Amino acid sequence: MRTRGNLVTERAGINYVRTVVESDGCLFKEVNLQHDFGHDATIVIVVDGEVQPREVALQVKSGRSYNKKGACQLPATAGHIDFWARHDLITLGVVYDPDQDTAHWVDLQADSRERRQQRMSDGATIVFSKDSWNRFDPVHFPTVVVPTLLGSAPTVPIATALAWATETDPGTHDMGVRTLLARHKEESATWTCLLEAFRRRSVDALSIDVPLAFARLLGHCDIGDYTGQISEDVRQPVREATLAYGYDEIAKLLLMLPEAEGFDRGGLGYAFLPLLGGRRDSQDLLRKLRDDEHQDEEVRSKAEFLISWYEHDPQWWSFWRRAV
Repeated sequence: MRTRGNLVTERAGINYVRTVVESDGCLFKEVNLQHDFGHDATIVIVVDGEVQPREVALQVKSGRSYNKKGACQLPATAGHIDFWARHDLITLGVVYDPDQDTAHWVDLQADSRERRQQRMSDGATIVFSKDSWNRFDPVHFPTVVVPTLLGSAPTVPIATALAWATETDPGTHDMGVRTLLARHKEESATWTCLLEAFRRRSVDALSIDVPLAFARLLGHCDIGDYTGQISEDVRQPVREATLAYGYDEIAKLLLMLPEAEGFDRGGLGYAFLPLLGGRRDSQDLLRKLRDDEHQDEEVRSKAEFLISWYEHDPQWWSFWRRAV
């Protein structure tokens, strides 16, 4: 009698994940092979000895075939994708690399739901990057994985968050930005980093949380203004920088808005209004964008809408100048 050839490799992945989870005091519950229909185990989150009302599922893959240079590959059938998308529990996909003795994770529930929304109903190989933030190891499990599963930001030092925010990978950049704003928004280094990110990064590679943070700093009546959280010494240079945004920066802001996004209250476009309307010459900049035949058509259309809104209700525009 012989065992399956990949049994040892499979067990290495499960045992690695179990060790990481239990070393942080959380509870690891392996699913019996007879009941494995897309989940290999579940984790009950425990923080400082207190069991949290949060249980997450795991799909674990182990071996060289699931690991490529800089990326993990997790095969899934159409049934798996439907199962993860509709399941009550968040499912994390964890891929263990036996050569490196480490693992990386991805949110399979979020990925599967996105695929269903895009009507991608067939099976797929889910590929995700091996980034500095999505390691599944004894260091990152308590500081990144657990806080994320509990709906909060990673508990990492500012140096780590700054490094993430400057990574070329959009996912790592986004995690860094959100961590800086959640954990280190009172530090001037955070805002220097965000200003530089807005200046250097393309629209596709820039976290939407960057301009939203600027809007809050300027003082948005709906999304807040960080009052009492950020000193004036930190706030003022950022206010001056964002209120100096000119033609290229306003175009970039408009380009970041989805095509169907308007400027109704509660939407993303409405959140951008302090940045779009805070300057005294904002209308002139928008007219220039509207009339530039070489400009992106979506930018021109949104500029035209804002100009029309101003002409219909000038008091609206003066409100945003007063607000900032």
